Amino acid sequence: MKKNIIILFLLLFSPAFIFSQVIDTLNKVDAKGKKQGYWKKYVNDTLKYEGRFVNNIPTGQFIYYHGNGAIKAKSFYSQNGKFSSTSIYNDKGKLRAEGFYYDTKKDSLWKYYGENDTLCAEEHYRKGIWVGVWKTYYSDGVLDEQKSWVNDTLNGPWKQYYSDGKIKLEGKYIKNKMEGIFKYYFPEGGVFYTGVYKKSLKDGVWMQFNEKGQGILKETYDNGDLLKSEELKPVEKK
Repeated sequence: MKKNIIILFLLLFSPAFIFSQVIDTLNKVDAKGKKQGYWKKYVNDTLKYEGRFVNNIPTGQFIYYHGNGAIKAKSFYSQNGKFSSTSIYNDKGKLRAEGFYYDTKKDSLWKYYGENDTLCAEEHYRKGIWVGVWKTYYSDGVLDEQKSWVNDTLNGPWKQYYSDGKIKLEGKYIKNKMEGIFKYYFPEGGVFYTGVYKKSLKDGVWMQFNEKGQGILKETYDNGDLLKSEELKPVEKK
């Protein structure tokens, strides 16, 4: 009797038995037409994805494939299929993006990577809506630009940087329009050009400076119209 139990146990947990169970439950639907168990989806004999369904809802890890068989994406589904953590790859297996989805819409932090595998951009979402500070980077990872989004609208500080990390531009957006004082800088530092925007139109006095900080051009605008342009002669210090 004991010997028979041992033989039965070995049969039940042998690779052949386990494989037969996977095959028996592969690509099955229940009486209501809902996907159940493990699925492998093919298109023209090319595997597109594989993963497990429970009542037609993707559950746990799913793997998606490029046409050449390389992994295209890995997603781990939770919260009854509503939320997923996803990594995306190119057809050579290089990671290109990673982030989260909620109801198929981008959510939370997304990161993007360049050909040399360095971080090239960061974006923030709330169920598909653009929010928070978005950043882009140079190929060596140095910060290139950052903008602020509120409910799909540019709203808040805007800064750009030179490749060595020094400030290149600073200003702000309000409801998708450039507003207030903007400053443009020389690569070595110091303001090159500055003035005020009103609804993305230059307004009032704009000044241009040389590397010594001396004014060399004065422009006067009215709602984007240039009223006057005056070249200034820098005063040489004795």
